[in-house]
Amino acid sequence: MPMGTPIDLGPYLPDRPILTSAETAKLMGFSSCRALSRARSSGRLPIEMIQIPGRKGWFAATQAVRRWLEVSLSEALNKTPQEANSSNAS
Repeated sequence: MPMGTPIDLGPYLPDRPILTSAETAKLMGFSSCRALSRARSSGRLPIEMIQIPGRKGWFAATQAVRRWLEVSLSEALNKTPQEANSSNAS
């Protein structure tokens, strides 16, 4: 994929505005909802999550997860092989 080519995330994201914690954890690469919850609680989650009155649990805006994925994938795809190897070694 050439640099600067937009990434089509449509097939990977649900077509609705809000994601559950389980969906968010899976899309962001967390091993479990509990791992996502720990990251959120400690302030290490790069997106905002919300609680919805009358609903149990935490939720994320699909657009926030989409933006995070676009930035993360773009950065990963634009790394040189040396940068990729050095980040994998740490």
